[in-house]
Amino acid sequence: MIAVAIGCFFSGLAFAGNSTIREVPVFNESKAYDLGRLLELGMANNPKTRAAWFRAEAAYANSREARAPYFPKVGAGFEGGVDKWYTPAIPAPNVFTRQQATTVLSIEYLLLDFGRRAADVSRAVALFDAAGFVYERKLQEIVFEIQSRYFAHEAALWKERAAASLLEFAKTAEQTVEMEVRNGLSARPELLRARKNVLDAQYELEASRALVRNTLGELCVAVGIPANSRLTLASNELPASSGDLRESAGKLIEAALTSRPDLAARAADVRASEAATHRAEADFFPEVKLEGNYAYSAFQYEAETGKDKGTNAAGINGYGGFITAKWDLFDGFERVERVRKRRDEERAAKEELEGTRLAATRDVWTSYHDTLSAARRVDFAEGFVASAQENLNATEAAYKAGLSQISELTEAAGQLAAARSVRAGAVADYSTNLAALALAVGTMPN
Repeated sequence: MIAVAIGCFFSGLAFAGNSTIREVPVFNESKAYDLGRLLELGMANNPKTRAAWFRAEAAYANSREARAPYFPKVGAGFEGGVDKWYTPAIPAPNVFTRQQATTVLSIEYLLLDFGRRAADVSRAVALFDAAGFVYERKLQEIVFEIQSRYFAHEAALWKERAAASLLEFAKTAEQTVEMEVRNGLSARPELLRARKNVLDAQYELEASRALVRNTLGELCVAVGIPANSRLTLASNELPASSGDLRESAGKLIEAALTSRPDLAARAADVRASEAATHRAEADFFPEVKLEGNYAYSAFQYEAETGKDKGTNAAGINGYGGFITAKWDLFDGFERVERVRKRRDEERAAKEELEGTRLAATRDVWTSYHDTLSAARRVDFAEGFVASAQENLNATEAAYKAGLSQISELTEAAGQLAAARSVRAGAVADYSTNLAALALAVGTMPN
């Protein structure tokens, strides 16, 4: 469990500059990025990911710090100086001036603490595990955020293409109607209708271009680069339609309860709370320590009066060894209330774990059925496109045969463009719902 935070360092990315791990990917304006490269870039550069990583690093250092009381404490000291003093004597005091230097070496070792150190270490390790799971979950959240922004931008691009195609068709229709008006084959209202269709198509194209720019900015921020970065995406064809999900909702929920990092983090929080309770209970028992010291003092003094009048010098070795015990017998019920608080925090952590479990089942259940519904909507949208294309082909043939008007042909082209936009949105929704389902289950992309 202790190695969870380090082990989940996804794809070998290094935030701490470890020379044995490959270099952190850096954004390059001259490169074209597909979804995989965007995920790699985002997990290395998104500030949320780095913040979670450094919290895990701090928790690891805290777990190491908690082990320090198992080792003896060794200290050294030095004291030197000059003073002038006296010793009381009868009939007169002895006055002297002294120069002294003392070096002290001390050692202290905790022999018996009735579980204090063990509880502190257990709590620190549990918090470290929790931080590691939080980091792993943060990675999954960043992956989902990048995926959803990518699919939204992809859908916006397809809608822009559909709008551009419609505008091109509307302009061609306008030119055709103008020629017919000049030749007396069409009336002016038909030309005005054609010009209105061009304006409508231009309006839709501009709106779709704004959506493309906005979704690209959101994708840049999700990756961890400024919204105005010149991000170039690798060209992709429209994703294939969905198939049925192979796993049932029950199996996915079961998988989520065993693999979601946020659930594991909650469980680690429970262990940390239990360790904190044990630590509070241990404070009711004494502490037993072994202490030792050694000192050497060199001094010189000059006595102005008394039988030792004159200059004298000497050095003294000193040492000591003790077993000490400390036991707080009464502290105003401070320890009693501390234990009560820790037990309540432990109960709260267990309830939060149960609440997270329930939320996980809801997330998987909702995402599962949303994904199934999105898959069916993709099939319907593809049916819309096929029907609209067939209608356009038939209307075009009728127009060439003189059995249909240009306005009907333009309307059919608009219906095809609208159907393609619907399909792009449906595919983006399906892809996003698949990513949401993976997030709900707690899995990472391959």
